[in-house]
Amino acid sequence: MSTATDEPVLPAGYTQRPPAVADAPAIFDLIAAHNTAVVGRPDYTLVEVADELADPDFDPTSDGWLIHDPHGRLVGWGWACRKGLSDTVDIDAYHVPTEPVVGDWLWHQTQRRAVAIAAGLGHPRAVLDAGCYREDTATATRLAGYGFTVATVFNRLFLAHDPASLPVAPDAPDGFRLRSTADDPTVRHDAWGVHQAAFADHFGFAAKSYPAWVAYLCAHNSHDWALGEVAYRGPAPVAMVLRSHAFVEDERSGYVWLLAVHPDWRGRGLGRLLLRRALAADAASRRRGTFLHVDTDPRRPALGLYLAEG
Repeated sequence: MSTATDEPVLPAGYTQRPPAVADAPAIFDLIAAHNTAVVGRPDYTLVEVADELADPDFDPTSDGWLIHDPHGRLVGWGWACRKGLSDTVDIDAYHVPTEPVVGDWLWHQTQRRAVAIAAGLGHPRAVLDAGCYREDTATATRLAGYGFTVATVFNRLFLAHDPASLPVAPDAPDGFRLRSTADDPTVRHDAWGVHQAAFADHFGFAAKSYPAWVAYLCAHNSHDWALGEVAYRGPAPVAMVLRSHAFVEDERSGYVWLLAVHPDWRGRGLGRLLLRRALAADAASRRRGTFLHVDTDPRRPALGLYLAEG
């Protein structure tokens, strides 16, 4: 975090206020313009903006800022969002290229608010997470100037589906059974338990209670319980997968949102089983392909699994 003592000041005539749901289109336009300049496409949707504004961990009255110039044009947007009850806070900020002072102000506010959020939760420190594309050298340079260092690199992977050769979803091996999260809240609770146990030591993970986990998922318009499965060995839940519609609107593709194997059941092919079932389901739904995200932590086998599957 920056140690500068001089707090940035907005130019005369510029105003700031908290966001409202109705601001989602303007925020989307600002983010899309930034992303297009960096990676050549919006790489975001209006629905995703609306989802962020509705995130249960985000308080729009205190954690977000819209900046307008004297003509009423939106020139900046920033937010700080807690991650459950952990000491980690996500921060992000966007500004039009001709308004660097707006960027200075927003990044200062997001960092200051993140520290306050963590303190309010009883933590003696705040861990601030901010992400940017590899190609976004301007943001990377700015963050480095504030004292941020690269913690990990997330990869977005894609597998194209051939409509002329649809894969067959594999069945569960002997001794295992599969249940959908669509019909039974008990199965959803089991999915939560597997996810929390599997990701407990992953980068950026923040534990959530079951009600908070459900609220977080259901706040996303792309969420659909019909897209989840849990694998069982006897009565014990051992692995889970949850897809979403997040990439349908802009990429006509499926998305593997969560894939987790309980630590006690790793190395038995359960992750591969659920991944292949997810890919087959997307292909059967005539999706162009399937996306997923994975970080580069060398201690994890996930990246190797995904690359091995194409």
